[in-house]
Amino acid sequence: MAKNKVIYAGETLIDLTADTVTASTMLSGTTAHDRTGTQITGSVAFSSIYTGTTNPSSSVGVNGDIYLKVVS
Repeated sequence: MAKNKVIYAGETLIDLTADTVTASTMLSGTTAHDRTGTQITGSVAFSSIYTGTTNPSSSVGVNGDIYLKVVS
């Protein structure tokens, strides 16, 4: 059974009830505990990371890719 709050001697030591982390907001393979205390594994995957000084061509990449415009 998952636990989302730890109280010791009347003092709350850990409280996950207000946490907003979800598997769909974490990188694939990372782990955490959601607001219920259940361990979750991230599901966000990036195919590629591209860099350059101009906007990327619309024919490049797939969903999940990251494009970084390098500005000097």
